[in-house]
Amino acid sequence: MVAFFSEVMDISIVTTGFIIEGTKPNKAGKYPIKLTVYSQYGKVKYGIKESVSKEDWERLGKPNLRDQELKNLRLRMNAIESRAKEVIEKLKPFSIVSFEEEFFSKKPTAGKRVSNLRVLFDGYIQELKENGQVGTAISYSTTINSIESFKKNLTVHDITPRFLQTYEEFLLKNGKSVTTVGIYMRQLRALINQAVSLKLVSSDNYPFRAYKIPTGRNIKKALSKEDLHKLINYEPIDPRVKKALDFWLFSYLCNGMNFADIAYLKKDNLDGEYISFVRQKTKRTKKKDVRPIRIGLTDLTKQIIQRYKNPDETSKYLFPILEENIMPIKEKYKIQHFVASTNKYLEEVQIMLGIKQPLKTYAARHSFSTTLKRKGVPTSYIMEALGHSSMTTTESYLDSFTDDVKLSYANLLLETNDNLQG
Repeated sequence: MVAFFSEVMDISIVTTGFIIEGTKPNKAGKYPIKLTVYSQYGKVKYGIKESVSKEDWERLGKPNLRDQELKNLRLRMNAIESRAKEVIEKLKPFSIVSFEEEFFSKKPTAGKRVSNLRVLFDGYIQELKENGQVGTAISYSTTINSIESFKKNLTVHDITPRFLQTYEEFLLKNGKSVTTVGIYMRQLRALINQAVSLKLVSSDNYPFRAYKIPTGRNIKKALSKEDLHKLINYEPIDPRVKKALDFWLFSYLCNGMNFADIAYLKKDNLDGEYISFVRQKTKRTKKKDVRPIRIGLTDLTKQIIQRYKNPDETSKYLFPILEENIMPIKEKYKIQHFVASTNKYLEEVQIMLGIKQPLKTYAARHSFSTTLKRKGVPTSYIMEALGHSSMTTTESYLDSFTDDVKLSYANLLLETNDNLQG
């Protein structure tokens, strides 16, 4: 008998987990999986109508699982455990009899047990946390909380085109932007896709075929060449402001490097006159043909590295933003603090230099791509420099042509050419 997924509950005397049981496998070479509840009354096991081989059982506990069937099994297990945790937290005091009445009366069959939308979200959120994707987990938590502020106790079968349309109207009426609506809807769609994969929803009833997720027009985020010139030549007196500006310029000069990627940079990413790295986002989403982004270092980039390099010679990190061997949630908070602190002092720079465009960390990435576009650099190169796998994604980063360019093109219409025949 092997224990797996054991987790301590908020109620300290109750823990939950999964085990595989039996000394001999069935004809398919698999062992039954059982949900186990440990309490002051002892250990109680419940069949969940799932089985697995010992080899696959070991694989289930590993991060970055690739096998789709095992990923679906883990999602079902996470959903079942989330449901058990929800019931346990309601029972004060806890008793086995009360737990069984509540747990099985609402969800009498395995299929229905995971059709609850909240349970599905919680199961996926748990998987994200186990994979270290804390930020994404927080984002999905925000989405399900928003959905439940509109309507509670939903199942996957309640998500119809009509529901999606009314939920969209509810969000817009309550001041949410089209961009935010798009984020919530795409995450809900991801969970419905999982439900289809788990055969909880028929593909014939797929709601996102009739409903189209709204897309907002990107607000201009890139800085003008005049504003960029101001930033490059500005020398703040306050060292905190200078540090914020320096890291913004580092991001801008390093292909619009995301600030999370800056935090994760390691000393061995430096390679002479170049810096090579793989985006954190790429590591999570791509398993094959992961190509590092290679960036030539300018004199200013080298100066910034020298100015803020990690004084701890034993640390693997290039900058002293993260520490080694800390939990993913703590890493997330440190990166959030890094971004928030940078934005705080960038606001002072914006006011001091009279820059009208919002000066935030994300503007460095948009300014990098748009500056190259203005200079006639092919979009294919910009796509590679940003580390995108889709031209569509790259084009979303590129601002439309500036007003002065549009005016110059309009004036072309007034030019005449004596060589034209007409």
